[in-house]
Amino acid sequence: MFPEMFQNRLFFVLTACFFVVFSCFSHAQSSKNISGRYPQEYSVQRDDSAGILTLSTPFYTVQHNMKKGGALDAVRYTYGRAGNVLLQPLETSVQVSGGTFSDLNNANPTVAYTKNGNYVTVTIDCPLLDRDGKDAGIRVKTRYEYRWGYVKIHREFLFPDTPVKTGRITVLSTIFDPGLSQYGYRQNINEQEGMSPSGFGVCQWRMMRAGTHFDPPLQTRFVPRYLVLADQGIEGIEWFVSDDLSQWDYQLTGIPGNGYCSVGASTRPLGVTVTVSPLNIPGSVALKGMYAFDYYIGFSILEGHANKPWLHTAFNRNESKWVSEAEIKQWADSGIRTAHCHNDGDYTGDGNFWRDGSYPPYPPEDMKKYDEVLALCHKYGIRTATYFSNKELHPSTDAFRKHGEEWGRKPDDSGKLLHNKYGKDEFGAQMCLKSGWLDYLKFSIDRVLKNHKLDGVYFDWNVALYCNNPLHIGKTSNGISPDRGLGTLALSPTGHWDIDELIDLMEWTRERVGPDGMIIVHNTMTPMFVTENFSDYVVGMEWGYGKLSEGVPPIDELPLEWNFAGARSRGVIGYGTIDPDAPKRLHRLLALETLLTGVAPWPASPEAKELYTILRPLGDVEQYRFEDWRNKAVTVEGADCPSAVYSRSGEAYILLGNFNPGPKTVTCRIDPKALPSALSAVHFGEILGGAAPVMLDAGKLSGSGVSVVIPADSAVMIHAKQ
Repeated sequence: MFPEMFQNRLFFVLTACFFVVFSCFSHAQSSKNISGRYPQEYSVQRDDSAGILTLSTPFYTVQHNMKKGGALDAVRYTYGRAGNVLLQPLETSVQVSGGTFSDLNNANPTVAYTKNGNYVTVTIDCPLLDRDGKDAGIRVKTRYEYRWGYVKIHREFLFPDTPVKTGRITVLSTIFDPGLSQYGYRQNINEQEGMSPSGFGVCQWRMMRAGTHFDPPLQTRFVPRYLVLADQGIEGIEWFVSDDLSQWDYQLTGIPGNGYCSVGASTRPLGVTVTVSPLNIPGSVALKGMYAFDYYIGFSILEGHANKPWLHTAFNRNESKWVSEAEIKQWADSGIRTAHCHNDGDYTGDGNFWRDGSYPPYPPEDMKKYDEVLALCHKYGIRTATYFSNKELHPSTDAFRKHGEEWGRKPDDSGKLLHNKYGKDEFGAQMCLKSGWLDYLKFSIDRVLKNHKLDGVYFDWNVALYCNNPLHIGKTSNGISPDRGLGTLALSPTGHWDIDELIDLMEWTRERVGPDGMIIVHNTMTPMFVTENFSDYVVGMEWGYGKLSEGVPPIDELPLEWNFAGARSRGVIGYGTIDPDAPKRLHRLLALETLLTGVAPWPASPEAKELYTILRPLGDVEQYRFEDWRNKAVTVEGADCPSAVYSRSGEAYILLGNFNPGPKTVTCRIDPKALPSALSAVHFGEILGGAAPVMLDAGKLSGSGVSVVIPADSAVMIHAKQ
């Protein structure tokens, strides 16, 4: 027997250990249940001996190396695949006649941080040095404002009073993990040759596969507005400039086209190189004083589980023939769980539609029916939202009559507003969020949410756009005073865009609808982690691509926008991707392709409603991890039939798809240890998707393989348990 005092002490120690272990376990469990849509607090750790400053959330960790100028040298996703997506620190440098001076050569920068609620501001003061420690008298002061899902960076290059001749200033140069092989960029406004000045400046999609030889690199003399790199459907990172475009085009030389941006391949180490330089010229310019650059780095907030398939529909007034209870019940029975009111145009030609910026949109009787539809949707478990355009204000509104010119987006040098026509009327005139339009839009959203029992909002035009209205920045569009006698130069198309305000709107909206509210965003060809992080659902693929008319592309040829980094449930617009005269079969093939890639057709098609019933045995899909056709766990022989995997502790569901017009017999093998949630072995297997389950030989399923018949234009699912 132990002495009584020792027993008590042992009891105390064991109890304390239990609570520590339990607390750690509870934190690990709860972190998997935290939504990445609602802002969480950053934790900060500073280790001066190691020279590391670490900022972390449940979903990602960012690291500054204080022995290399305080540069960012790690971005790690809790539920990503690459580990650190940075293979080299993000370098800042200036090249002068004496050589290249870099922040990475400074082992003793001044680094400080402050916390304000959930967020952290890191400040770094760093003289640039060459490899031998020589100081050219050039300092870089940087402020990193860490917010939810992104960091906003303000960087000042401080030159001495005696001018320094330089031909190159680089704000970012690094090598990314080779998995980030797909990328997109939104062009600088100056290089959109032949494009309508009122265009979106949409993402140009490209590939840069490290280790290959003939993927052409991106090389442009104009710094893009936006750049994203991703491992499609898995993880990614983005870089983009702040509102003031003149910083990048006019600040250093007075004329655009003297910068440089490149995306290329590295072999040592194997990766993807990125360089962003606001100045890169053969000669030099003499600089003194301070030059500031504002930009962002965005992180993809990955929650570590499969996304719920997003089966969605919409409704509107429809000449006062509102959707009936029977129809709403049918929606729910078919798997639809969200719906929104979409009535921004005169679709029926009766002149009665929800004009952007107006309220109330309908006569009293229709407003009553609108509320009845919302109530019926909730009765059948369908969450609701209403459409808002982030860029349109109808000319019939008092707000437009008073502020249209002041708030309006002027997309070119003509000084005219752009009206988006529809039929005999219009959707509205384009506005710029970098104006009083932002506050009015928030007021409009709040007014609707206060008066109607909605779960959230649907945002169309959820994109930052170029604007040349000098009223928005208090100066001419290129930042040059109009009294300098520069003539047409003062009106050149290098104004601003409203990205800062778009992010502000998304943060405000998430706070307004709350952690359990719903945000749906539409951003065709302009996906963005920073805005999507606050969203529940994302819809895209409406235009910009060729229409499918005879078949669907192979899964490995789908554009990055299709499922982006896999962080949010996405919808692929069916009417945007399929030719109206295409055979009916294509609608089923589209649904099958979305099923196997973790997205869904939008709005939900009859084919999708039928095909997605195959997932019902899973129950709550978010309890599983998902891997698409690139998974290493499933081998299919006998036909070109891709697979996808949903797995969790103790079991897995394997989807096998067949895009052929006839049934296919294949041999399927499962490596249980290669599943996203590994199984020790397979002791049970069955095929689902037919009239009744078909039992499988579990030993063969994880050994020599089992024979499976997949119906034409369809899928089957194998359920395996350990």
